[in-house]
Amino acid sequence: MNTRIQKIFSLILACGILCSTLFHAAPVRAAGIKMNKKTLSLAVGKSYKLKVKKASGKVKWSSSKKSVATVSSKGTVTAKKAGTATITAKAKGKKTTCTVTVKGTQTSGAAGSKTNPISAYSEYTFSYYEEGKKRGKFSMKLLDFATGDESAALVTKNSQNPVPEESQEYLYFQFRIKYISGSQTVSAKDIFDYYHNIFGSNSTRPMTNIDWGFFFENVDDLGTTILSPGNDIICAKAILVDKGYGPITYRIQTGKNSYTWFTTDK
Repeated sequence: MNTRIQKIFSLILACGILCSTLFHAAPVRAAGIKMNKKTLSLAVGKSYKLKVKKASGKVKWSSSKKSVATVSSKGTVTAKKAGTATITAKAKGKKTTCTVTVKGTQTSGAAGSKTNPISAYSEYTFSYYEEGKKRGKFSMKLLDFATGDESAALVTKNSQNPVPEESQEYLYFQFRIKYISGSQTVSAKDIFDYYHNIFGSNSTRPMTNIDWGFFFENVDDLGTTILSPGNDIICAKAILVDKGYGPITYRIQTGKNSYTWFTTDK
């Protein structure tokens, strides 16, 4: 084999080795996307909006069993009947899932009962009771509610706010409270008792405060707001809790031994 042929052969062999190396090199994996919840428990008739982190472009949602749980184009899951369904979100070839467990059957009851809470976004007028005594007549409306990534973004507005751990999140409530009639001053934190009367998992699991936030928004701190007859006040509170409580409800004592229940679902 002459020198020229040897050079050509060596060149071909080198190209072959290079191509083989390129084709068999380990692929570079793009960063995945992530759902804000991996598991979710809902009662029949309840809804929850899932969110996707690190997604670019349009997110396509689907349910493995629509008879159990459906999902809207914006990620809102609605429980239909008892069972389990997998909710999948896809964006640019990447996907993430959440396993939804639906329990029980849809219950009915009087508006404001534990099984049929009232929307907190509708202004509601009530008589407030404390220790069995009527304190006055009030109206109350939820103006804003945030949790998860949305409330986490508000934390940075004040360096005094405790930063949530991976397993924690803030629940942020902003209310408009009117003191319609009565003769005594009342603490807003007694009406909205965020120490004892916030519930998750469809009104069955009371929440425990881990801590609270300060100055999420430029409104009065509900924890220090004192109401006098004639007051019309906007106030807010952010409570740090463990994640995984599902739909949020709260109750207000509106009778000597009874409560009215409200939901933050719109």
